[in-house]
Amino acid sequence: MLDKIYKYMPLRKEFFENFLIRGSQKYALNDPFELRPSSGDVFKKLVDNAYYEFAIVSLSETNNNLLMWSHYADQHKGIVIEFDADRLGFESYKPHPMTTYDSVLETEVLDEIETNKRLSVNPGLIQRVRYNSKRPSYNDFENILEHFLVKSDEWIYEKEHRIVLPLVTADRIIVHESHLLDIEFFVQDPDNLDRKELPNNMFMINLREALIVDAEWLIRQDDGELSRDELVLALVDNTINEYLQKLSEDSRTIFLYEVDPSAIKSVYFGCKVDCLDKDYVINLIETESELQHIQVFHAEVSDERFELNFKN
Repeated sequence: MLDKIYKYMPLRKEFFENFLIRGSQKYALNDPFELRPSSGDVFKKLVDNAYYEFAIVSLSETNNNLLMWSHYADQHKGIVIEFDADRLGFESYKPHPMTTYDSVLETEVLDEIETNKRLSVNPGLIQRVRYNSKRPSYNDFENILEHFLVKSDEWIYEKEHRIVLPLVTADRIIVHESHLLDIEFFVQDPDNLDRKELPNNMFMINLREALIVDAEWLIRQDDGELSRDELVLALVDNTINEYLQKLSEDSRTIFLYEVDPSAIKSVYFGCKVDCLDKDYVINLIETESELQHIQVFHAEVSDERFELNFKN
């Protein structure tokens, strides 16, 4: 059982203020084989559209892989964050319940089969990636966990672990302004989106909370099989999935999930990091009470070997 896990990322100063990390949807993953099990042409459309409901947070066992520093940490200008593997806090990020109409009871009831399929990916838990030369097949489609956790053995150097999270549970979503009209169509009060304008015509929104507010207003407690909370989440799920795939297909869309700041153990700054950005983050760590437990390390290029040394 791992007690620590690492995240390679660009140096985003705002992470140390909002504690949001990215979960990559299927259409934003850098490996073209990801979440595309082997299949014949007859299944191609179905397979291509599968798995869009989830995002992947990629983590690693190691903090000193040179290729990963280059690929994922902005060519050594970024950072690696060490997390306490037991305190990330994503265990509650479960798929919303799915419902089906029961004609006998004349009410919505829990669709246990479909709900359990979603739960079979073990959402919110850290899971080790397995490496293989053979792709998962379409014939194992119902066992979808394998398709989230098997990669080509050429990626073995990453020593990757993953957290699979439902897109519908994202704490914030960054979207291009071209999507805003569609999003606002589905929420009764656009102010509940808590929009924040970002560069390049992008906006950060709180879609989940806006839809929950709407669902709570629409639903009245009744004597059906489901609790009020289950009905609210089911309605949110049904609403958001009408256009969530469209959002996720745009690789500019970013799904963000909030990390418990107490889970951050250390920050490793790359050997090419911008000094002003580094000083800004270090100042936050030294002055903000919820960050003062974090240790800081600086990467230096070894004089003799192709490796990095980390100094306090």
